[in-house]
Amino acid sequence: MLISFLKTLSLAITGLKTNKTRTALSVLGIVIGVAAVIVIVSIGQGLRALIVNQLNVFGENMMSVQVKVPGSDYGASMQSMVEGTVITTLKYADVEAVRDKKRFPYIKSVSGYTMGTEWASYQEKEKQVMFIASDAYYPKIDGQAKIARGRYFTNEEERGMAKVAVIGSAVAKKFFGNGDPIGKQIKIKQINFKVIGVMADRGMVMMFDYDNLVYLPLKTAQKLIIGTDHLVEFAMVMEDDQHFAQAKTEISQLLRERHNISDPTKDDFEVMSMDQIVEIVNTVTGIISLLLGLLAAISLIVGGVGIMNIMLVIVAERTREIGLRKALGARQKDIMNQFVAEAVLISVFGGIIGIIFGVFISLAATFAVRAYNFDWPFVVSIGAIIIAFIVAAGFGILFGWWPAKRAAKLNPVEALRYE
Repeated sequence: MLISFLKTLSLAITGLKTNKTRTALSVLGIVIGVAAVIVIVSIGQGLRALIVNQLNVFGENMMSVQVKVPGSDYGASMQSMVEGTVITTLKYADVEAVRDKKRFPYIKSVSGYTMGTEWASYQEKEKQVMFIASDAYYPKIDGQAKIARGRYFTNEEERGMAKVAVIGSAVAKKFFGNGDPIGKQIKIKQINFKVIGVMADRGMVMMFDYDNLVYLPLKTAQKLIIGTDHLVEFAMVMEDDQHFAQAKTEISQLLRERHNISDPTKDDFEVMSMDQIVEIVNTVTGIISLLLGLLAAISLIVGGVGIMNIMLVIVAERTREIGLRKALGARQKDIMNQFVAEAVLISVFGGIIGIIFGVFISLAATFAVRAYNFDWPFVVSIGAIIIAFIVAAGFGILFGWWPAKRAAKLNPVEALRYE
């Protein structure tokens, strides 16, 4: 049996060598398909790992309360707000209520904030920035918000509507170069704000450039820039993650009392723990990866169809050869095995090269993304490699079977007469 297998393999290799260009084009189709699957799965898993790692930077013991469209789930609510729906029911008084140590002894710190974009300027320089308008407790919530120079604003400054600002490192570099920004005045919405601090370099987190942020006192921003008195979110740091379930229940009860909500399905807020946010991210990125993987699989199918077409052409070109072999005693099984072996060799060889290219492209993509200051992990799924290789080999058998069967059934007399 081994001798028969080696003989079939030798004949298949000889057959493929007779037209190297056609064989190379068939292999290329499989290479593209396998490489595409590996790269897309790698990018999907890398994106998921990046987001989860960046979320964990905020701390595993963090919870947040976000506004939500009443009567809708979290996903539909987010889509509605992206489309322009504004929820104004979350107030700073809610934050102060959650800060009650007697009712919530397991909460270490709470901070309320809102966000927006505005043009900031210094002398002749101008830059559009995103700002976070928060209370003085924000650095206790976001453990990565470190001051490089100066200080953060105080509770007294926030309550007194002081016109002060803490700027990100990129904003400082844009306006002041290597100079000292502390004590200088920048304008936001044509209002002067005194720079009292500069944040340490942080880079991109969740596709969000923290170095281009400006931090403003909440009441100052609400009154002078935003013109509203509501929040988009407030966050809490728990003593430990053992209190997540209790906190979610008790904070929900408190906010329903304050917002006059009797039906939980009509909540205008969403209480979420960090593990819930990570779960949502995993679900979303998993769905995206699956869809992209299915699209990449189409290229594998196209490659398989290409193999079938090439094999049909090969059968037509080698009709006389098939007739001669059958006249010399070759069985239908021998002819069929040879042509199936040729199709499988194309698929396997293309699969191996596709794996190499896929890993190489994934590595190159990792370095390219890291060049933009993203801590993108290099992830290559062994499962994706195995599946892509097995599918490629399977396509060789599947799409090579019909041409091989057609070749095996040729009448030797008619085949010998074929021109």
